[in-house]
Amino acid sequence: MSENERQAADSVHRPGPQVPIRCVALDAVGTLIEADPPVVDAYAEVGRCHGSRLNRAEVGRRFAAALTKSVEMDRAKGPAGLATSEEAECVRWRWVVGQVFEDIEDESAVEKCFEELYAHFGRPSSWKCFDDVATTVDRIQRLGLRLVIASNFDRRLHTICAGWPPLQSARAVVVSSEVGWKKPGPGFFGALVEACGCRPDQVLMVGDDPVNDVGGALNSGLQAVQVDRSDIEGEDTSLLPSVSRLPVIRSLTELEAWYS
Repeated sequence: MSENERQAADSVHRPGPQVPIRCVALDAVGTLIEADPPVVDAYAEVGRCHGSRLNRAEVGRRFAAALTKSVEMDRAKGPAGLATSEEAECVRWRWVVGQVFEDIEDESAVEKCFEELYAHFGRPSSWKCFDDVATTVDRIQRLGLRLVIASNFDRRLHTICAGWPPLQSARAVVVSSEVGWKKPGPGFFGALVEACGCRPDQVLMVGDDPVNDVGGALNSGLQAVQVDRSDIEGEDTSLLPSVSRLPVIRSLTELEAWYS
């Protein structure tokens, strides 16, 4: 058993840090923020405005299928599939929009859908913080811990975070498109540790994705915990060091055990 696996196993019996935490790194979407209105609603509305006849359920199904296919294509490339950039993320989202709205025959209309959706999800007003975020950030600050936001996103995340007071106090916002690597790759977590300004094992990574957030962090020597805000099952956990033993919380307020 590796050291990371041993730490994960120990955490089942004793929730909390293996060594004192100096920095808390929080994922963005699904951990700190969620789309408001939901992503599917925004897509369906924009699509209708440009000639799509798909109903909300079909838009949701096609969007989920496109995201899944995008991840599968990245994984098929091996480690190189984790490389990214601003241009690559823009191309990816353009491809997703095209996959969702295949019923729109006018390519210029599909392009307009993409432009409107890309701009929409870059605005702070298109997102909202979860109810436990403000109190959690305040607690982290009161304890003198560092706070970093770490996300598979693009530069739009800086504008989003700047528009929400609880997120403005972050020491840094580490974004995959700017780092050049996506979670769960070591390149991303190396950049994250540098932004945190402490040893890897003094960083607690908190996120909703068991592979990208938790598995990637543990494999890079960080501590990690998953926040599960839903009852959705079926995640691919094959990349995790010891998935059945990883700590899971239902709210960020449960992080108190890791602060001591």
